[in-house]
Amino acid sequence: MSRGRVGRVGAVLLLGATLLTAGCAADTAKQAAEQEVVTRPEWRVGDRWAFKRTTLSGASAVVTHQVVAATMEGYTVRVVGLAAEVTRQWTSNLHLAREAFGDGATVRYEPPASYFTWPLKPGATWDQAFQYSDGRNDGRYTNTWKVSEGIEAIDTVAGRFYVLRVERWSGTQRLESYWYSPRVRYWVRLEDYLRGYVEELVEFRSWSGS
Repeated sequence: MSRGRVGRVGAVLLLGATLLTAGCAADTAKQAAEQEVVTRPEWRVGDRWAFKRTTLSGASAVVTHQVVAATMEGYTVRVVGLAAEVTRQWTSNLHLAREAFGDGATVRYEPPASYFTWPLKPGATWDQAFQYSDGRNDGRYTNTWKVSEGIEAIDTVAGRFYVLRVERWSGTQRLESYWYSPRVRYWVRLEDYLRGYVEELVEFRSWSGS
């Protein structure tokens, strides 16, 4: 091979390495940005997250969570795409106070269940006792929430996200896992072990339409 040929090949390889390094640097920068302290999000009316829900039997549906009201006290999120529409009342700290179902059933948590605490930190855990009432399984329960030890990368139909995984436990039984992303101010994946389904984000639209 001539010196000129070797020089051209070397230049191409150098360019490829430079582009690869730049791509890795950009990905690292994005990950680093999402590793900052995860502060309490602010939802706005019109924020909408669409999920693909898959059950253990393989049945799937598109389920949409949308903020329909936002006040100083908290948020109202409507969940559609299920057999019965669900309306959830969250406090401003994302503690779940109430769920109302289209078939007339209502679930209440007193005090509101503290699904998240802020700032959300790797390795954090917290316990909470609350009164649960749905007319069938009423009683006082204690739950424990556990945050993953570090940032995790997760790929969804909506893209790759760097997340903190939050698990909810009742004693030795794991109830749910949420993969929370500060970029979309919501979780991008949910696994519900009691009811046997998984939800994965397929689309997010903010109140501004982005």
